[in-house]
Amino acid sequence: METIKSFQLKIYEANSVFFSGAAEFLAVPTAEGEFGVMAGHEAAVVAVKEGLLKYRKDEDPEDSMRYAAVSAGIMRVEADEVLVLVESAEDPDEIDENRARESEKAAKDLMKLKQGRLEEQLAEAKLKRALNRLDVKKKYSGRKKV
Repeated sequence: METIKSFQLKIYEANSVFFSGAAEFLAVPTAEGEFGVMAGHEAAVVAVKEGLLKYRKDEDPEDSMRYAAVSAGIMRVEADEVLVLVESAEDPDEIDENRARESEKAAKDLMKLKQGRLEEQLAEAKLKRALNRLDVKKKYSGRKKV
């Protein structure tokens, strides 16, 4: 019996395709921690939270991993296909650190204004996104992909 080693992975951002191809492993951030997927995983629908997404393409060495800073979204796992839908997904090497720092400052400034609850929640979300981008950039930028 042949073991299935890979599955089709599609990671879609709001405006583009971040990745589409064969993968051996995927881990997305969830409220309960990391949710890992390998070929043959049972069907599931999972809420993705802002954080670090990890994946290994089919042709990558066994000991390698690719990373992305992702926003909240959803993941659907089927027999041989995984679909991840997020507002944004960014390779650590492509994150503009200055822009992320500016976003962090702007979000903190908004939070100081003590506006209504909705504005406060939006400012908190912007701050979380900026801090996640900076964290992923710091920890994973420059790592050799393969």
